[in-house]
Amino acid sequence: MATNGYMVQSWSTLPDHIVVRILLHLDLADRYKASLVCQSWQACFQQPCMWRYFHFRFLSTVNHNTDNIFDYNQFLAKHGHHVRSVKLTLDQSEEENRHYACRVIESLATTAGRQLTAICVTFTGENPLFYAGAEFVAALKMLFGPTPPTISPPLSQIVHVDLSGLTAAYDDSVFTILADNHPNLQSLNILNRMLICKVSPSAVLHLVDKCRKLTDLMAYHCSLSDDILACFAESDRTPVEHLGIVCRREEKYNKTLTSEVWQDLVTAVPNLRVSLGFDHTCPFNRIKELMQPEIPVRELRLETFTRIFEEVNIATAYYSPTLEKIVLQTRNSDELGAALLNLARDCKLLKSMYVYCVLKKEVVEEILVSSPLLKEHKDYILKWKADPEPWVVGVEEGD
Repeated sequence: MATNGYMVQSWSTLPDHIVVRILLHLDLADRYKASLVCQSWQACFQQPCMWRYFHFRFLSTVNHNTDNIFDYNQFLAKHGHHVRSVKLTLDQSEEENRHYACRVIESLATTAGRQLTAICVTFTGENPLFYAGAEFVAALKMLFGPTPPTISPPLSQIVHVDLSGLTAAYDDSVFTILADNHPNLQSLNILNRMLICKVSPSAVLHLVDKCRKLTDLMAYHCSLSDDILACFAESDRTPVEHLGIVCRREEKYNKTLTSEVWQDLVTAVPNLRVSLGFDHTCPFNRIKELMQPEIPVRELRLETFTRIFEEVNIATAYYSPTLEKIVLQTRNSDELGAALLNLARDCKLLKSMYVYCVLKKEVVEEILVSSPLLKEHKDYILKWKADPEPWVVGVEEGD
């Protein structure tokens, strides 16, 4: 239709693939409203590709987020069998958010023809006093459990689970159920920052033994054992690619994983990558013991807030062939500056360095000269003047 020499087109004339791209950038509540524009947009809203990867957000009502009052379950009942990957982000401080998020997990658990293969849960906001997330643990057990009798099997097995953002007190039972019903699991992250880790090495061993395709595991050191590393070294399984290990307060009572099993694992899986971290609660005297030379550390995090430099020298001596990233939260000293310079010179693969303290200007300049790869990637925090936080990666004073 032409008006005054100009061609006027309606929204319905937009190509379907353009409409789909637009809708994919919207939350479900806004996506639904947009689908009411015309029949063409409604048809795009119903396409299976719209539901394969979904991010559910339940955020604070003080932000006037309409997701909080939107009923997801009517759409999960109709389109839930198309969902492949789900991420849930919620402000845990409000009971309504927790309620709706659990309902989504429970709906997915009972969806006929379920194709879900990946789930990630992330809490934001303040943790309510004495809140342990029991309803999320129950919902996850339902999701990870056997096929309900009301649903005709088979359902797709879950292969990616990320619970690092779920500050809930999950225990062995969650992962025993996961292992027994989803043996094709490929990645699992359970570094959830709870004060006490209740996941035992026996439960992790059961999971590693059952899930022979597991290639990426991130867990606290207290949940690991020699038997787990030995299981990863077995020849009749998919080679493990990455282990993420964080050492905390529990290391006061724990045994160190032995050098022999580390060496056997590295021999069996020469391309293994390890991320090794120490937080401020880890007993200081245990750090050097746990930094074993046999571990192929690609990423090292020393977030102790104490004065350290010997540990940086140890990292240079042990991990120079493999180290690509280092994160330090410490206090400055002349010894630290010298240790960082040695690290920059000897670790030829180093391309990321975050140092959360103020160094001397000449130390920063020499680090960047000594590590061309670090300067090339511009993935660093190196400051010689105190800036207001947050510090920006790759940006220095005077640049």
